[in-house]
Amino acid sequence: MSFLLDFVNFIIYKIKEKKFTIGFLCENKKILPYISDFIIGKKKNLVVISFEKLIPIHNKKENIYYLVLKTKFFQELFFLTLKIKYLYSSTPDLDNSYFRKSKFSKCKYIYLQHSPVSLTMVYDANAFKNFDAIQAINKNQFLEIQEMNKRFNKNIKGFKSEYKFMKNFVIHKIEKKVDVLIAPTWNSSFYRLNLHINLVKLLNKSHLTYHFRPHYMSFKKNEISKDYFLKNKIILNLDDNLNFSFYNNLITDWSGIFLEFAYHNKKKAYLINTPKKVRNENYADFGIIPIEISSRNILAKEFETSGIELLINEISKDNSNNEDDEKQISAFFQDNFFFI
Repeated sequence: MSFLLDFVNFIIYKIKEKKFTIGFLCENKKILPYISDFIIGKKKNLVVISFEKLIPIHNKKENIYYLVLKTKFFQELFFLTLKIKYLYSSTPDLDNSYFRKSKFSKCKYIYLQHSPVSLTMVYDANAFKNFDAIQAINKNQFLEIQEMNKRFNKNIKGFKSEYKFMKNFVIHKIEKKVDVLIAPTWNSSFYRLNLHINLVKLLNKSHLTYHFRPHYMSFKKNEISKDYFLKNKIILNLDDNLNFSFYNNLITDWSGIFLEFAYHNKKKAYLINTPKKVRNENYADFGIIPIEISSRNILAKEFETSGIELLINEISKDNSNNEDDEKQISAFFQDNFFFI
């Protein structure tokens, strides 16, 4: 059924393709909040290609065409036969996956960030080398782009830009907040080490309220299942637009969410030092310390996997913001992020 529907959608798009000069690749609804401002900011007719149905962005100035393709065959065929001038994407690995460069046009490919973390450690070594331009939201990323050009003999344009996702945070006054949001990244040993089980036991023992927010890739890669949380009566927060105002504290491991939490709440997160999430074993060769390493002791408090009880005890002691921490966090973002 999906193949037939994709065939029809693909043919309809090809008939209309001449009217589009700009495209956006938005694989799923989780990515949309990171690139929606860019989509709205374009004043020409554009196409948004996705692999699942998206909630349309309503803007009278725009003429946005949504194309959904669910099968790998038509996804790759779309990219290979693309005839537009610019394609913006928050998906890496251009020409190293089904996401292929067009054989029929000189399309320019621009990468938009969906995380504040480094471009060298948690992505494959060649994840960005085939883009024409890459958004840099902090100094670390900008330096990494410059180093990529040297290493790969490329001329990728790194353009400094505000992190629109972070700039759009709204602070809400919530009378009764949830004590803890637990939001580990994927592929980090978090579930394999049973940290989710230990945390739940200790949080329940301490009478602290909590929600879990697994990375969507953890479900996709079967690191954990939604049924597990349902059976154990653990509340999940899988909202596409996460609201940090509802939470007093954040527990994670190597997810870039700790930078976003610190920026929004002006409070240090709690980090568990699981083995680093590394997809490029040679990241150290770039000579640039990944921001998720260099900022850990500035924007967060670190605990070893054996020290989970100490972590929960610290949360139990005090949930108020620290004025010195607030100043340190604000200074970090002013010094390291663009247009803060």
